[in-house]
Amino acid sequence: MKSLRTSWVRTACAACLLFAAGCNKNDAINQAGKKDGINGVPVPTLAETKAITQEGFVFGLPIVMYYTSAYELFVDKTSSQYKAPIGQLFNEARVFTPKDTAVITPNSDTPYSMAEIDLRAEPIVISVPAVPKPRYYSVQLTDANTFNYGYIGSRTTGPGPGDYMVRWA
Repeated sequence: MKSLRTSWVRTACAACLLFAAGCNKNDAINQAGKKDGINGVPVPTLAETKAITQEGFVFGLPIVMYYTSAYELFVDKTSSQYKAPIGQLFNEARVFTPKDTAVITPNSDTPYSMAEIDLRAEPIVISVPAVPKPRYYSVQLTDANTFNYGYIGSRTTGPGPGDYMVRWA
């Protein structure tokens, strides 16, 4: 069974291809555009339409990918990728393998923990213990657009214990 993420990506790509293929002079969209032009309604050119489509894909794909991954990991309890409900920290006792397809993991020899947190109602406090100097840890904070907006860890906040509030900005 194909992953939900693969299905979304293929659907988005197919929609862009169908849009591009459907841009001929006699299709319904062009006919409506001609009528709008006659009636004084501004009509984007084919180049403008193509640019809008490309920007929509480039800026829309990360959030679509995020939601498909989050759904597999934290919502769909029947998914083979399900980890934990929203608001609960999940610690993986094994390293990830090629069977773990919901998110890309950069290291196959690193244990991961993850949590999906909802900051709409209130902030969340993340508490970390002291971690001895030779050890390394990192808490990566990302938003729904897959932007890394912060890190808690050995290199950024040091090896000592700490409490860090994460809030909706």
